[in-house]
Amino acid sequence: DKQKRAAQIRAALFKLRDTEGVPFAKALEYANFASSITGVRPALILAILTQETDLGKNQGSCILSSLETGDGVGKNTGTFFSKIMKAPRDTEPFKSITQRLGLDWKVTPVSCPSTGGYGGGMGPSQFIPSTWELFKARVAKAVGVSTEQANPWNPEHSFMATAIYMSDLIVTKGSYTSEKNGACKYYSGRSCDSKKPANTFYGNSVMKLAESIQANIDFLKGL
Repeated sequence: DKQKRAAQIRAALFKLRDTEGVPFAKALEYANFASSITGVRPALILAILTQETDLGKNQGSCILSSLETGDGVGKNTGTFFSKIMKAPRDTEPFKSITQRLGLDWKVTPVSCPSTGGYGGGMGPSQFIPSTWELFKARVAKAVGVSTEQANPWNPEHSFMATAIYMSDLIVTKGSYTSEKNGACKYYSGRSCDSKKPANTFYGNSVMKLAESIQANIDFLKGL
């Protein structure tokens, strides 16, 4: 029975935002490797990426239409959205990123804008283009590719990007409070608080997900 459950856990699809999912076993492999580089718990890395994917279900994805204005449309609805990206801060890096990866910026999905803010998050880790450009060299070095090959839609690269960024945000690794505040910072740029726009829900959800994922990891380790 334990072996059957373990096989089910390993084979379960670990869904990722704006790219194909991977089996949980492969996701855990990526998370373990990222953890070995950064010291961030694998379960926390997986929880952040799960939360971003769940948010994507609610917010949908958008397509950039104009590099000059940063406006665009809903990927599936064609609904107009203003401020998908801040131009030129993110539109120009987005053009560069997609070009060097052989992608077409006109059809590559990014996150839609939230209330009062911009969208533009790319791939599973949801880095905006200007932030990705700041992290790409560190990600590339960690995964063993050239800086120009760092790819926000590549699952292994995105796992590493999330881990590196969380490592920068967490004050005390392994501390519940530090991990929760790190998650809130990942989402909103600030620690969990009662200000608007809300961010504590994100930290709470991530920590709940991390607890569940950690239980599966511990089960696999105990076989």
